[in-house]
Amino acid sequence: MNIRVIRFVAALLLVVTIVIGISYGAENNIHDYDNVKVVMVIINRIDFSDLEKMPYVRQLIDKSSIALMNTKASGSNNEFKSYATIGWGIRSEASHNTSLFYNLDKDTESIYERRTGNEVSEKGIINLDISKLIIQNQRSEYGSTPGSLGQVLREHGYKTSLIGNSDTDDTEIRSAGLIAMDFNGFIDSGNVSSDLIKEDITRPFGIKTNFGLLLEEFEKAYLDSNLIVIETGDTTRLERYKENLYPEAYENHKTNILNEIDEFISNIVENFNEENTKLMIVTPYPSNAAASKGERLTPVVIHEGGNDGHILYSPTTRRDGIIGNVDIGPTILSYFNLSSDKMTGRALISYQHEDNLNYINNLNKRVVNTSTQRYRVLYSFAIYEIITSLLSLILIMFRNSISTRWYKYMSLALVGNMVAPFTLLLIPLFGVTNITITYLLLLGITIGIVFLIYLLANGNPLNLILYSMVLLVGGLLIDTIAGQNLIKNSLLGYDPIIGARYYGIGNEYMGILIGAVLVLTTVLSEKYSINKYMLIIIYGFVTIIIGFPRLGANVGGTITAVFAFVFVFIRLLDQKINIKKLIYIALAVIGAVGIMAIIDLFILESQSHLAGAIKQIISSGPIVIYQIIVRKISMNLRIMGVTIWSKVLLSAIVVLGILFYKPIGFIKQISLKYPKIAIGWSGIIVACIIGFAVNDSGVVAAATSVIFLTSTILYLIIDDLGH
Repeated sequence: MNIRVIRFVAALLLVVTIVIGISYGAENNIHDYDNVKVVMVIINRIDFSDLEKMPYVRQLIDKSSIALMNTKASGSNNEFKSYATIGWGIRSEASHNTSLFYNLDKDTESIYERRTGNEVSEKGIINLDISKLIIQNQRSEYGSTPGSLGQVLREHGYKTSLIGNSDTDDTEIRSAGLIAMDFNGFIDSGNVSSDLIKEDITRPFGIKTNFGLLLEEFEKAYLDSNLIVIETGDTTRLERYKENLYPEAYENHKTNILNEIDEFISNIVENFNEENTKLMIVTPYPSNAAASKGERLTPVVIHEGGNDGHILYSPTTRRDGIIGNVDIGPTILSYFNLSSDKMTGRALISYQHEDNLNYINNLNKRVVNTSTQRYRVLYSFAIYEIITSLLSLILIMFRNSISTRWYKYMSLALVGNMVAPFTLLLIPLFGVTNITITYLLLLGITIGIVFLIYLLANGNPLNLILYSMVLLVGGLLIDTIAGQNLIKNSLLGYDPIIGARYYGIGNEYMGILIGAVLVLTTVLSEKYSINKYMLIIIYGFVTIIIGFPRLGANVGGTITAVFAFVFVFIRLLDQKINIKKLIYIALAVIGAVGIMAIIDLFILESQSHLAGAIKQIISSGPIVIYQIIVRKISMNLRIMGVTIWSKVLLSAIVVLGILFYKPIGFIKQISLKYPKIAIGWSGIIVACIIGFAVNDSGVVAAATSVIFLTSTILYLIIDDLGH
């Protein structure tokens, strides 16, 4: 047989096989997605320790996927915003007044039509204040779109249902509707009326959820709805009534409520088909007691059938066991093979883990411990930095009245400023939870490293600075490449409870890395006159580490690094900075960010903040750029008023300002002695200005960078005086 005929027949068979396979798979997928049902049970204001007390849920956890959920919303947090964020997949705004839902009847129908001009069917559930809610979010930091989850489901023919409320004796609380509603504030079916609560004088507010009726409503909704959101209600009532209760009475009420919810969940699972139904147990907001202890991450349990325990992984957080509330909406849509460009969250992934609950409990303890220690330890470090800078300034100003033996102690104390960030990077290796031990480790390791470097430097001031910088820069680069395991758990890293950042290099260590690299390269230039190609390699490599989406993933840091590094590079080539050079620097910044954006959007699957921002701009238009700028400015203004880092930055400005005028000529003299290091100092000033401008916590990045400016200037002046 002719070889061409054989090839043709083989190719034809291959094509037919592929087409049949695709068609068969598509048929099956359509069938599967059409029959998918998601049941979300809301148990508000609880934690995993409460779920452990519920016998049925405890068994369910062992064969479900679980995680801790960050509850951050737009602006200052409240539970209404968290409900909205869960449903809309982006940090959102809501209030009590804009989160009220009602069963549709003639009265509510006429009110809705009067307020919106839209007609609505005679059955279902409606938010009468949808117009206020839309305006509220148009003015928000993130410009979220109310009703994204329900709208996408509606557009693809899926039905939504809402059952239950958290009403008290005098207040209607029906926030769960924010999760299921569409753009018009409409939900296809359900019941949120007061019929679902009954009188019980032994319970908070004298009422409780009627779980018998709630189950009946669920059974009706399950027949023709694809997403069913159930608000159990009693835990919210208990939290609102807590101030009236003795602690023992509160615990007794909680036990009774959890047992009833546990039985209810058992009953609904018996009434659905596990093959096509996903059960989600979600806590939108923590209790006040948990929040006061720093335990602000709430439980999420997702049961998809099967008998194995799993841990949830979020592409948003890039962490095992910690997810964002923005991830719930996209995850629900993923069950129907759908997505929304209005959402910034990502669909969750689960992987098997034998002892999932123990893992989550240990993770929670570690995260809460880091979060609670973070403020006190960093505050202490910042105060130490301020004090050493001020004492060094006093020593310089009153040098004729102070014994020279203090010079060595003061100079070593300044080196401690530069070594301490490396120590804070190492402390997670010890796994300590006691803050006293943390302080002892910070002090002991820092002193030990400073002493070792002092011996190795053999009295040479540039060697002492050089060894400190090599240690710090090397440690940060290695950890970033290796997955940021130390940065993620460092007190100088970032806090997943706050939720400003979950991965990469945070602004604290970004500022430190840029400042340290500028000092390192200019000291090398001063001592060894390294050539420009070596500088290009170092600056290019560090920029890639800071900006690459799988590594540092810090866009503001990339802009800061490129601007500062190119500025210093030009100066080290003995060229002046003029308009033309500034244009070159700007083009370098645009090029670097553009390359990272292309890699993030088109090459990598696990996209970072940069890709998310670009997609938002494409989806919602230039208004997103305005929202990002406003958000960064407002965040900086907020942080400046509360963070100790603003005091560090201010003290550095004061110290350097005084040194410029008194003693006269000291900074000029030290700059003439070390001209290339002085260029590095000017680069740090540039990094502080750019970092402050382009980061949402720019004051932090500027303050951590400026440590290396003040410490090295003061150290070299004191060393010079000592000789």
